[in-house]
Amino acid sequence: MPTAASEASPTASATAAQAPAPERLISQWTTSPPTVDGAVDDAWAGAEPLRASLTWGIHGTEHALDVELRALHTGQAIYFLAQWPGRPPSGEVDTTANRLTLHWRIPDAAARRLDCDIACHTAFADGGGRFVYANAETIPQGGGEALPAAGRWEEGVWTLEWSRPLLDGNPFDLQFDDLDASYTFMVKVFEGVEGRPDPVSGRYALVFGRAR
Repeated sequence: MPTAASEASPTASATAAQAPAPERLISQWTTSPPTVDGAVDDAWAGAEPLRASLTWGIHGTEHALDVELRALHTGQAIYFLAQWPGRPPSGEVDTTANRLTLHWRIPDAAARRLDCDIACHTAFADGGGRFVYANAETIPQGGGEALPAAGRWEEGVWTLEWSRPLLDGNPFDLQFDDLDASYTFMVKVFEGVEGRPDPVSGRYALVFGRAR
């Protein structure tokens, strides 16, 4: 069973929200996890947001958009909430396209042992702007573990909730097996702007708050 980590900061105030974005996403411990239904319920009020800044392309310097991320965890699972401004959905309602990916850096020792280095959480939305599924896969091993996910595009903003077990039993996936550690990730949004690479963030770190 994973161990607990150092205590997280309290929820940011309106003043603190205007301060420079922190370089880490703090997953707060909770005994009342959110329902993964795409609605931002009261469970998220205690999760401190990280505003991740994305540029056009991985080597770009021009700001594209910000993605606000929050995280909560129990002793068994971690929950994520992402919100960002974006283009309206397009395409047929019964078709899907990837909209957001979190790329996780697998720790070096595990990457050497497994001959892989990146695990992804990717969410897919239909042409009507509704998230219909998400999966976890490892590059280059592949795989497509289904993740609970829900959300939609509304009035210019995408909202996405998803979750996964801290330990999922997949030997090729990232395991959140040490809650005293930090886990490096980056964010990619699939905007599909002609002539532009998709927005990508720099590196951030996920850390875990202590169980109370």
